[in-house]
Amino acid sequence: MATIKQIKWTSGVLFLGLLALLYLVPYYLIVQRPEPAVTEIFFADRITEAHRILIEKYNRMHAGRIKVTPIDFPNPDFSTNERKEILARSLRGEGDGIDLLAVDIVWVQRFKKWCEPLGKYFSDAELTRIIPDALYSCRSNGELVAVPLDLVQGVMYYREDLLKSINGGEAAIEALQGNLTWPQFIALRNKLGWTKPYYVFPAADYEGFICIYIEALLGLRPDYFSTIGFNFNTPEARRALQLLVDLVRRDRLTPEVVTTFTEVPSYEYFIRNDGLFIRGWNTFDKDFADAPYDIVKEKHLRKAPIPYFEGGRPASLFGGWNLMISKFSTKKEAVIDFVKFLLSDESQEAFYTHGGYYPVVSSFYDDPESRQRYPEIADIKKLMQTGVHRPSLEDYTNFSKIMSYYFALAVRDKLSVEEATESVTRAIQSANVSFVTR
Repeated sequence: MATIKQIKWTSGVLFLGLLALLYLVPYYLIVQRPEPAVTEIFFADRITEAHRILIEKYNRMHAGRIKVTPIDFPNPDFSTNERKEILARSLRGEGDGIDLLAVDIVWVQRFKKWCEPLGKYFSDAELTRIIPDALYSCRSNGELVAVPLDLVQGVMYYREDLLKSINGGEAAIEALQGNLTWPQFIALRNKLGWTKPYYVFPAADYEGFICIYIEALLGLRPDYFSTIGFNFNTPEARRALQLLVDLVRRDRLTPEVVTTFTEVPSYEYFIRNDGLFIRGWNTFDKDFADAPYDIVKEKHLRKAPIPYFEGGRPASLFGGWNLMISKFSTKKEAVIDFVKFLLSDESQEAFYTHGGYYPVVSSFYDDPESRQRYPEIADIKKLMQTGVHRPSLEDYTNFSKIMSYYFALAVRDKLSVEEATESVTRAIQSANVSFVTR
């Protein structure tokens, strides 16, 4: 039989073992418990320096919980048309490879069928922070289907160093800060005696060329699409196209090679060939910072308003990118959190300082401290008053393809202006859709 001493010893060991279990089991569970899975958000956009800075900041703030992984569409590798088709194919497959996508503001109506309605995620107060021009393209039949990420606007750049080297160049620089009419701008070339490329604009068969056409058309008649729609058998529609044709064919201000250019090649040509003026977007002076063609030359780029028609009004087309959430994403709450981070005042200011994009929040333009940090806000607000929009409707991208095909032929001297406008109108009519925008 066990002695009392043995019984006490055995009881003590059991007690100590039980006590150890009471401490060790919770410790083991805490230490060995698997880390919660990180929610990974796949975000498709052209990833600029501003994007990288903000994505890294967000990932640090949410380390171990949410991670944003960018899907990059760099400018030199993807035209806007190619990017649109890649995104459409991905969403058409109903996969979860993309959670958040940036879309050209005129793609919203096409992409809405694959994307999540956003009204329930944003309060009226949150939407009131956003400037109306940025929200213009974000709704479909009154429903919020996108939110703006950034805004851009058409501008004309010039090489200040080249102008200053020409007799009469200083006076030309002063005149450019006002609004020149097209006849004044055309006459300026002769006054300056400039023999190298004078005015460069992309005129290939693609959406960027149609931006320039619509900009000219709405300068003649701002309500064109809401009253006339997509009938281009009108004096205004023909006059707008004739301008672009004449710049290349009659006046020889623009080299014929632009008929092969989208935006990136047009910019490269402009820099490498010492062009004097180029039609671009307000981000051009930052768009190529990572891959400059000539750093010395690019330091001399300055902005000026785009010329306008006599009898018309100054017009500068709005562009930019909106954010949409794939309806197939399983991480919508986390995606919304990231979207609201991108719409914060601090993030929007970063898009401006690092990318040149116009912020979409009103505080940037109204806050006295912002105006003190960025005195150019006054000029931006003045230019924004001349802003015009492309039509926001589901068939726009199809119509634009028709327009760019025939209008590019006119600039290439393959069709007359009348033949081009008649062909576009006839092709759109045969599509059996409404002519006037909603």
